[in-house]
Amino acid sequence: MRIALDHRKTVPLYQQVVEQITRDIALGKIPAGFKLPTVRELAKESGISPGTIKHAYDMLEQSALIHKTRGSGTFVCATQGAMGSTKAQVLQHIDEMLDKVQGLSFSLHDLRIFLDLKIREREETLTHVRVAAVDCNPEALAVMASQITELPHTEVITYILDEVLKSPGHFDPPVDLVVTTSTHYQDLMGKMIPGSHPCRLVMTVATDTALELAALPEETRLGIITASERYAQLMLRACGVYGKLKAPVKQAFFGDRDGIAAVIQACNRLLLPSNYALFASQEEAALLSAEDPHLGPLFYRYQVERGSLLFLEEQIHRIFKSHTCGPQAMPPAVEA
Repeated sequence: MRIALDHRKTVPLYQQVVEQITRDIALGKIPAGFKLPTVRELAKESGISPGTIKHAYDMLEQSALIHKTRGSGTFVCATQGAMGSTKAQVLQHIDEMLDKVQGLSFSLHDLRIFLDLKIREREETLTHVRVAAVDCNPEALAVMASQITELPHTEVITYILDEVLKSPGHFDPPVDLVVTTSTHYQDLMGKMIPGSHPCRLVMTVATDTALELAALPEETRLGIITASERYAQLMLRACGVYGKLKAPVKQAFFGDRDGIAAVIQACNRLLLPSNYALFASQEEAALLSAEDPHLGPLFYRYQVERGSLLFLEEQIHRIFKSHTCGPQAMPPAVEA
């Protein structure tokens, strides 16, 4: 099965895959019961990531165009009466349009150019879902924004919670959706317009970080370097929960070169935010890169819990569908 992708388009690659498979099913090029290639096979053939193909397959399954059978594969759904009826209507409209264009003395070649132009115009009008992410510290906020930005059709604007709470009036940013952590949900609710509410996200320590902390010897002299005191507290809490260190953990902050140098000298292991490069100066980064390459720093990986991320993706898809298909296509919102 051949998938032709156009990387110049603003349409995401997964959506191009969905559209091509949907069209081929509608036109009968892919018959009911046809076994689709595996995610890995189609990813290799098309030259895009398996995650993109999996997301496309998930969207097709949600639309009841395909179904997955454990151990057997992915198949085109057999019940396509409605699809066939819609296909016939579309083909009839196309025939009528061709007759009108030819009646105006335009050639089929002209029509192809016009159609391509109008399709491109439609694609360019597809808007992203704007999401406001709110948290109390820049490290966690950067993590949250990074994960949300990876979701299809999404643009993220970040806000520090303290600044939001201190600002006059209600928090009413020009966005489609506001998200924050469960910890800050009630505080942010009190700042928003009555009747509106943010989407709650659960943040968690990554499993590999927990395992690495648990594996540290008791005698390890650990130092942590962060951009904010609040993120330092999160890291210290993780050290207490997962680690078994005897010596107190030392702290330093980006922007304090001497403090960082002192921690490096006093400790034999460092724990850094996974996105520390966003906050370290060139000089500070050079100090950290001079560490023993055999020991090297540990990275504190903090992330949006998978269930929360899946829920958020559903909300973003619902909003995006309302932008592209109108409010009538928008299912009711579900509060997190």
